[in-house]
Amino acid sequence: MLKIVEIAKAWIAAANPTPQQQIIAEYRASVCDACPKKAYNDTINLYYCSECGCPLNKKIFSPVEGPKACPLAKWEK
Repeated sequence: MLKIVEIAKAWIAAANPTPQQQIIAEYRASVCDACPKKAYNDTINLYYCSECGCPLNKKIFSPVEGPKACPLAKWEK
């Protein structure tokens, strides 16, 4: 999947997730909460992944399945 397509689909899903997408996103967010690569930007009041630079509130809705969705391969779902 092209990265721009993945990003667009994640932003769309974040706006109106299905119940299944919400469950996956909540699991991924819990993994990110414990990750040392989780960073915070004071200027824009946003948590992001310092590995890939993606905002976490959208990255967790990536349509890519399993470990391939996380740049550190930490996500099982």
